[in-house]
Amino acid sequence: MRREDARGVLVALLLALGAVGSACAQDEHVLQYAPAIPARVSLVSRSEITMIVMPTGRALLDTLTIEATHREGATQFVEAAAVGRYSIVLQYDSVRTRMRPRGGLWQDLEVEEHGIATVRAVLNERLEVLQAEFLNSPHLQASKADMVRGLIGGVLITLPAGPVVRGEPWTTEVAYPLAFLGSIAEEEGVPHHGELTAHATALIDSLAQRSGDTLYYVIVRGSFLPASFNSLLSGVPAAVTADGSFAAMLVWSSTWNAFISGAARAVLRMDIRDLQGGATGSQVRFDVITRSQVRM
Repeated sequence: MRREDARGVLVALLLALGAVGSACAQDEHVLQYAPAIPARVSLVSRSEITMIVMPTGRALLDTLTIEATHREGATQFVEAAAVGRYSIVLQYDSVRTRMRPRGGLWQDLEVEEHGIATVRAVLNERLEVLQAEFLNSPHLQASKADMVRGLIGGVLITLPAGPVVRGEPWTTEVAYPLAFLGSIAEEEGVPHHGELTAHATALIDSLAQRSGDTLYYVIVRGSFLPASFNSLLSGVPAAVTADGSFAAMLVWSSTWNAFISGAARAVLRMDIRDLQGGATGSQVRFDVITRSQVRM
């Protein structure tokens, strides 16, 4: 090969490598929570819940199946920001839970006090909740995920620490509030306060351009870490162990710099054992599908 030809090939190769490097750099995306200030948005979510209770040591005919729906609207006020920290107020405007035995009649359930409370929270750029407190009910105790369930709609995930490439996963911790189980779980002695934690992976599956905005479709999958609770089953102390799996598709807006809609599904399994040595106990399975949408 002549020296001129070799030089031409080398230049072409360098240009090609530069083009690849440029394409890779362009494919990196930054997802950081940075809403406009001041701002006010509303989020509407609806959860469809199926609860199956299988009493231990009883016939299959004793299995109880309950269907429920949980709808709520929350208004989010972004008040201030300082050094990557955002102070927001979540006001739960409307909450309604209905249930019925499979094939029975629907009935409304009473909303718990913390279900309609107003919450102030401080979040960082990765959507980690640094502080959370009830404003109108300071005596109430709840997990941070329970308090800010109206931020995304049924799930709280952490964003990547740096730029990510579409299709390449990052690890995230998912905090899943048990508040959606609400009153339908109370009679069965199933905990419905606090949260389950999942180690999950998330990735940008695809992008969509619209006028002045880019939508990122984020897929999240994970398994809940086994957890243990103490509860009461018909007034009798009981031990509860729980695990399960989780998946979601969330939509991120580059204009709002936050998640604006999504759908999540959680499958929870709980074993309840009588601590007083009796035969009372049950296995409970929850299938919860939550859809949420921000209205700006």
